[in-house]
Amino acid sequence: MTTKNNKYLHMKTKLSIFLMLICFTSIFSQEITGSWKGELNFQGSKLPLVFNIKKNKEGYTSTADSPLQKAKDIPVDKTVFEKNKLTLEISAIGGTYTGTLEGKKITGTFSQNGISLPLILESSGEKRNSAAKNETLQLPQNLNESIKRIDDFISYLEKNNAEAGEVSLFKNGKEIYKRNFGQQNLPSSPGKHSAFQIGSVTKTITASMIFKLIEKKQLNLNDKLSKFFPEVPNAEKITISQMLNHTSGLGDYVQGKDDMMWLINKSDDTKIMARIKEQGSVFEPGTDKRYSNTGYYLLTKILEKITKKSYAENLKETFTAPLQLNNLYTAGQNPANVYLPYDFTGKWKSKEDFDFNNVVGVGDIATNPTTLNIIINHIFEGKIVSKASLSEMMPKGDDNFGKGIITVPFYSKKYYGHSGGTYGTNSLMAYNPEDKISFSYSLNADRIGANNFAIGVLSLLYNKEYEYPKLNNEKIPVSDLQKYPGEYSSKDIPLGLKIFIEDDSLFAQGKDQPAFPLEYVEKDQFKFDNAGVKIIFTPEKKQLTLIQNGNSFIFDKK
Repeated sequence: MTTKNNKYLHMKTKLSIFLMLICFTSIFSQEITGSWKGELNFQGSKLPLVFNIKKNKEGYTSTADSPLQKAKDIPVDKTVFEKNKLTLEISAIGGTYTGTLEGKKITGTFSQNGISLPLILESSGEKRNSAAKNETLQLPQNLNESIKRIDDFISYLEKNNAEAGEVSLFKNGKEIYKRNFGQQNLPSSPGKHSAFQIGSVTKTITASMIFKLIEKKQLNLNDKLSKFFPEVPNAEKITISQMLNHTSGLGDYVQGKDDMMWLINKSDDTKIMARIKEQGSVFEPGTDKRYSNTGYYLLTKILEKITKKSYAENLKETFTAPLQLNNLYTAGQNPANVYLPYDFTGKWKSKEDFDFNNVVGVGDIATNPTTLNIIINHIFEGKIVSKASLSEMMPKGDDNFGKGIITVPFYSKKYYGHSGGTYGTNSLMAYNPEDKISFSYSLNADRIGANNFAIGVLSLLYNKEYEYPKLNNEKIPVSDLQKYPGEYSSKDIPLGLKIFIEDDSLFAQGKDQPAFPLEYVEKDQFKFDNAGVKIIFTPEKKQLTLIQNGNSFIFDKK
């Protein structure tokens, strides 16, 4: 589920042109636009520097100021902001800057002429782009008007064959809006459907059950992993707390060694544990933060070991029975009423998904948005875990990761919950304590990107100006696509890119990554909104430019 701060699919040497949505992907991006000020300290002299960052549809741009030298608007050749890391290249002065955004501070290093100096940038609060101002949003008194705007938006998406799924809104614990949409535009499938795969939203549910054990004194946040799985690398150093908030240093078993989609086939605990041990540790526990499905896989096994009950039995005892839920399933229950996922390649085509027995407690639960809203409201009302446990689960300060709950920021509003997805379905469960609003959705067919769907709904809810996404249903003749296919490579990144035609549609595929469809935008321009990818071909130069997350990369045809 893909809305967007905390972007945590970690591929250090490859462009993440495919989103592994069982991993958490954030919903709204952390604010980087505006002016950032810092001081270089060299041999006792201080030199102030200011970077002014803007964002447009192509990505980020910036300029630099050196007030002491009376130099203003120095062009910055390259501005990249991804996974909370900022990179600036300024050829005019032969300088580079790399830093990590932490709240309202960027900590990094400025390098020039072989000299590297620490440089901490702090937000000045000045926004060069007025549209990016962090305006204070207020929930309208008349929510009926907001609901009408949201309903019109969804009708627009449905009419243009852009989305299929379900959305639910609660206010003060009661449902004020619900709509299932777009399913009639998809190829028919047998049976009656009422549930969606929710991916990593499962993790909030798993974390809640872990905290129930802590409340019963059957487990402690400081317990070591070695108490349960001594064979896992660094197990004697890793705590339950670190697995909950992704600071354990464990890898991510969902990412296969040679096949990123290895879990679409039935696996077993022996093979998964072998993969976990093979991946080892990516950093020392507690020294960094990296999203880890492995941590939650092991937490699920710990839950089952302590209770001597299956995950399904624990789910029933903690959620299904006390909340009287009749539409909440784990993989072990083999639910038959789940909506199938689809990709759009000029037409909707069914998409292969996980064997969810491989991700029990990690991303296997199937339910609907109404049930998700019931769950998140009960969690925040202290009816699932205690208020003390809820406080422990919540993110602290500028950290967007809590212990099973993450921050979902939308301008001045902070929602809390989790996003998630599978190879074909994107979901969100989020709650705003200030307005007592909860917002959940699941999309099993998505052309505009789940993040854009969420931004649209929340913008209309808060009566914020919002422009509908432009949708192009024009079908391009195959003869017009023939100039694009081929093998491409880039000097910027070590990633081979294959462009090919299948079923009369254009596809792209990174080396060792799944293929994804390219949707026509305009002459020589295509996009894949689910991953925020745009590709611009320049056939006469035998090149393409790939744009994602504010980054631009040029590829040459071999």
